[in-house]
Amino acid sequence: MDIELLQMAIDKWGREVQMNKIQEEALELSLILNQMKCPTKNKEELEINLYSELADMKIMMAQADLLFDKERIDTIVKLKLERLRVNYFSNSQ
Repeated sequence: MDIELLQMAIDKWGREVQMNKIQEEALELSLILNQMKCPTKNKEELEINLYSELADMKIMMAQADLLFDKERIDTIVKLKLERLRVNYFSNSQ
């Protein structure tokens, strides 16, 4: 990921605009995931749109690491992954 370019976008448009962009891209991804369940939609077109929205969201999450406390985010991610492993994939179940 081009962190320098992502920081340039934050510097150009500002923190608040980029935070709004994260929200916008999350909503667009949510909408396309919902549309994937619709039997009347063109599946090939939906798949193209899905991958585009996934890419947009990945870019925005990389910006989130710059906008917020990356170490704090990463710590919480580790805790949640550990909870997933223990609760659902440990050998004791």
